[in-house]
Amino acid sequence: MSDAKPTESQLRLLLAQFLFAHDVDIETLYSAMGTDLSNADSEAVSHMAGIIDGVTLATSKIRAHGLDNWAKN
Repeated sequence: MSDAKPTESQLRLLLAQFLFAHDVDIETLYSAMGTDLSNADSEAVSHMAGIIDGVTLATSKIRAHGLDNWAKN
């Protein structure tokens, strides 16, 4: 096992994958932590939404076209 820590980008992707896999809504998560999205850094919220959109798109393409062909379609 490697001692290398994941990069910030890798951590964001891992988090997005986890949230998607467990059907966790970001607003519900923030609410459960007592955070109001209207007070959050809009750039950070936008970035996270973009990651989640990308994971969602990739997952739907993998389901439709298979793991080997998802990027070709």
